[in-house]
Amino acid sequence: MKRTVKSISILPAYRLKAAVALAGAALVSFGLSAARADDLAVWDDQTFEGQSAVIEQLNKEFEAAHPGVTIKRTARTFDDMKLTLKLAVSAGDGPVVTKVNQGAGDMGAMVKEGLLLPVDDYIKTYGWDKRQSDSVLARDRWDGPKFGVGKTYGISGLAEIVGLYYNKKILDDAGVALPQTFEELLADLDKLKEKGVAPFMMGSAKQHLALHMIGAIDQAHIDAANRAELDDLIYGKGGSWNTKGNIESAKLVQQWAQGGYFYPGFEGISGDDAVQLFISGQGAFLISGTWYFGDMQNNPDIGFMAIPAPKGISKPMSVGGVDLAWAITSLAKDKAKQDLAGEYIDYMVSEKAAESWAAAGYLPATSLPADAKPKLTPLLTSGIEMWKTLNANDALGHYPDWSSPTMLKTIDDNTPLLLSGKITPEAFVDAMDKDYQAYLKDKK
Repeated sequence: MKRTVKSISILPAYRLKAAVALAGAALVSFGLSAARADDLAVWDDQTFEGQSAVIEQLNKEFEAAHPGVTIKRTARTFDDMKLTLKLAVSAGDGPVVTKVNQGAGDMGAMVKEGLLLPVDDYIKTYGWDKRQSDSVLARDRWDGPKFGVGKTYGISGLAEIVGLYYNKKILDDAGVALPQTFEELLADLDKLKEKGVAPFMMGSAKQHLALHMIGAIDQAHIDAANRAELDDLIYGKGGSWNTKGNIESAKLVQQWAQGGYFYPGFEGISGDDAVQLFISGQGAFLISGTWYFGDMQNNPDIGFMAIPAPKGISKPMSVGGVDLAWAITSLAKDKAKQDLAGEYIDYMVSEKAAESWAAAGYLPATSLPADAKPKLTPLLTSGIEMWKTLNANDALGHYPDWSSPTMLKTIDDNTPLLLSGKITPEAFVDAMDKDYQAYLKDKK
């Protein structure tokens, strides 16, 4: 079932007396400045039920520390945010604080048009660079058309890794062991298919499961020591998507789609609905991200791991990084509004917020406080260990659609054609590369 959250305005008037009484303690506890009467329009993409509950909790806590401040929250899906955010800010009726997708199509385009403000001063003020690594913060940097360098325009609250979800019960019932290498994964898929079990849950009608599958398979074949070529592509430094690895990944996913390795009827199922089917016990594997941890924990048979690397790859990369960044828009017209926005973002990426996310089963980008003792789910424990390993190995990969303003549309337009066999893997990758080369040409 597709779930959305409507625009939410949280009014703190009914608790103002209590907030004022507790203001001194709250300000010391949270490290926030004096309260002021103001409204703060905020857009976020936390539309899943568990995510929305955390955001609402954090908003209430922020308001309690800022008597008179009202968080005017609007929650939008990822796709809706892409369609409406830039237009709303340009028109002057959008948010002051917003989540924004990194990459050329969203953050890069908004920076180019002066619709986002740098947050480097707040990085220094609040020490955000002590909470998150420079390589993670670099994903929010732009210098004109150059991605990954220059001023910083955002910071994220959640870490993201695209990996392999598996249903242990289904695997055990089929007599299939958890794969340790990519070669073993391929053998497991064949065994599951022979036993009449759908090897992969998939839904390609909406959202981006197929994109994440293709990208994740490709990047699992890249050793972190050889990541420069991928980094150059994503950061717009040049290169070509037309590589043997990309073609082979697209070919494999097409073979799975055509050969009965995907859940029947996947073409008419959205990504979110496919996840719910997987949680209900359909399909042995699903490739997607840690943002589904909150939902996945409802089935104790579901586990999460890195996509097994092929033999010879010692430090495989994983698609991921961080969720959409918190950013300040050009609608923050004065210093007071900008500073309030900076304080709000600081709380959203604080250790306290990280603890709240972890308690709800989600993977925070900021490390948990030393004295935090949240009850971690098995999924989150796996995610935290993977996050540590990927950062230690410098193996955190990228979303392919970040590489140009129109890459997501190009991939979305061509993925159904690839899965249905209407275009070849070579044509699929060529479409990506033509999009990218056109972008490089326009940058000059």
